[in-house]
Amino acid sequence: MYWLAGCNVHRWAAFLGCLVFLLSSCGLQSTQPGLERQKQLSAVNGSDDNEVDFSCSYFYFLWGRHAELRYRFAEALEAYEKALICDSGAQFIYQKIPLLLLRLERTDEAAAWLDTYLENNPENSGMRMLYAKVLARQGHHGQARQQYRIISDRHPDDPTILLLLAEMYLAESQFDQARSVLDRVLVLDPNSYSGHVLLARLLRMENAIDQAIGHYQKALARNWSSDLQMEFGEMFLSAARYEEAAAVYREIIEREEENENARIALIHVYLLQNKDEQALVELNNLRSFVDQPQRVDLTIARLYARQSEFDKAIAVTESILEREELAEARYLLALLFVQTQRYHRALQEVRLIEQRADEYSEALLLQVRILREQNRLKEAIQVLEEHVALDTFRSAEMYSMLAVLHQLNDRDDLSRKVLLEGLAFFPEDENLLYEYGLWLEHSGDHNEAMQIMLRIIELKPDHAAALNFVGYSWADQKVHLDKALEYIQRAIELKPDNGYIRDSLGWVYFRLGRIDQATRELEAAVELVPDDPAILDHLGDVYLESGRIREALDMFKRAAELYEDDEKEKKRVLEKIEILEKQASP
Repeated sequence: MYWLAGCNVHRWAAFLGCLVFLLSSCGLQSTQPGLERQKQLSAVNGSDDNEVDFSCSYFYFLWGRHAELRYRFAEALEAYEKALICDSGAQFIYQKIPLLLLRLERTDEAAAWLDTYLENNPENSGMRMLYAKVLARQGHHGQARQQYRIISDRHPDDPTILLLLAEMYLAESQFDQARSVLDRVLVLDPNSYSGHVLLARLLRMENAIDQAIGHYQKALARNWSSDLQMEFGEMFLSAARYEEAAAVYREIIEREEENENARIALIHVYLLQNKDEQALVELNNLRSFVDQPQRVDLTIARLYARQSEFDKAIAVTESILEREELAEARYLLALLFVQTQRYHRALQEVRLIEQRADEYSEALLLQVRILREQNRLKEAIQVLEEHVALDTFRSAEMYSMLAVLHQLNDRDDLSRKVLLEGLAFFPEDENLLYEYGLWLEHSGDHNEAMQIMLRIIELKPDHAAALNFVGYSWADQKVHLDKALEYIQRAIELKPDNGYIRDSLGWVYFRLGRIDQATRELEAAVELVPDDPAILDHLGDVYLESGRIREALDMFKRAAELYEDDEKEKKRVLEKIEILEKQASP
């Protein structure tokens, strides 16, 4: 019992007596909260007129250490605190307390403990560094940075401290300060691995890719790792420098043949470059190194589908399903059969997907689309009605599709009923609101439709279709033309290749009297949608305004031919043609 030597015990009875003395004198029953006790101990720390009981302190230190090694951190914390009551100058134990508080996730207490400790021991850089890390964990980056500055001022040539300070600046996007510190690090140690890595990341954030390359290369030359090499490749990938990204990933594969991440990244680069054949080669190589080759086969099947080689895609997908029932593969196979217009087979596949599968909801909607394509509206309606009645599978998209099916079945009343039921469950779903707005417009309630569309824009300012609806309506009514232009320009930014939105842009320019711009936009709209009579009619009006009578007549005649199902619009255009032809005749 050498650890009880301070009590001068040699016999068992004496040992028991000493132990009782230790337990009583060191306050075993104390329940004072840790933070309050720490304040008391901090006040005592360094005092010369306090009695020190080394035996008591050592007893509780061993107790705490034993508990700590057994991961009983709360017990260890209590024992260490009792050790400090016995010896308030035990610096080693002081440094244990905040670490245990952090292990117990009592971060605020650890920060308070360290703050008080550093008031009494300002020169302890190790504890100050720990305090800085705690502050950073709490999100107090400015205060953490201040602690690193204090340490750095005391150790101006310590690269480790400077690197921590640079990380803090980077975390706060203070790039100039971070660069200054990192430049200093590299002056002190030109081969600093961390210095080059951090500077490369900083330059990448600033989009200075060419400068970042050199620092990545120096870091990799000092200490090559696949993780850093992957980061290097991702920089090229994000900058759309695909050849350089591919070269970086190929180097990883040369060094680590079975590195799946590098192989997948290389395949991704090839796909972005539309190098499908090279991607296929790499995918087949990847199969040899993965635990689940069926996942690779799925990607191969999708790649074949992208190349319109549907039979090959189907063969690969069927091969997967022969080995394993995979809902994702089953859904893909159904899509492939739809693409090749084998609707009967597609329905067979989609109906095999179980309700518990993640793909079930998508499979259900695909089933409805197939039935609609086959003009089996009643069956499609029945499938949707069964599922919207269930909380488990009900979705806003189902209500939208069901409403459309009722309209196709000439049941506008049921369509409205379904839309309102859907909005009761999903009142802020922008697509469901849009369908309801279209229903109101179709029913002749334009004002209410406009309110719905404005509500959509309020909920989702980048809803291109709603922006176009409102902007075109204002242009057609010759009101709010500046706002209409703003809305339609936003819609064009979102969907630049949409002919109908470009038609709206041309029409608002026409209403504003900006004929040249109107002509340019409407001609572009006709190129995108050559068979829409309304767009042709608009371009005819613009040509007419420009004095291009012959071209206007041509547009009106093409529009009249296409207005087969709208007698009212057809009659209106024919009247224009008749007037122009009379004016043109001698």
